[in-house]
Amino acid sequence: MRSCPPKALALLAALILIALAAAGCGGAGTTVGPGGVRASHADQGAGGGRIVGFDPRNGPLGCLLANRIQARKDPREPDRIDILPAASGASIAFASNAAEAQDRQLADDAPGAEVIGPALLTVGNLPDADLNKVESCLQAQGTRY
Repeated sequence: MRSCPPKALALLAALILIALAAAGCGGAGTTVGPGGVRASHADQGAGGGRIVGFDPRNGPLGCLLANRIQARKDPREPDRIDILPAASGASIAFASNAAEAQDRQLADDAPGAEVIGPALLTVGNLPDADLNKVESCLQAQGTRY
């Protein structure tokens, strides 16, 4: 029986380590979200829409506040922004994606809402100048989630 030279054994060991490392990287069903939060595809909802720890309200809310539109995250609904004053009747609800937003609009789950990407904007009685700013913020977000 012939023995393997040390270089061949080292090469074989290196290939085994690379194969094991590759098998551990990008394993099926795992996504790393913002802040390193790990989530399985099941946690992301149908179609892999959301990542655990991701809040679709953060970007638009920051844009609204930067444009001097008073708004806040609705404490009762994790996918909604209330535009203040509450008497305006304006709000933004977020779906997982643009198709879901359109489905919710057609199913009358958001009566009178305007679909902008994955957002459903209920205009209420916002002044036109404020409405233009809100629409611009939502359009800037696009369909990123």
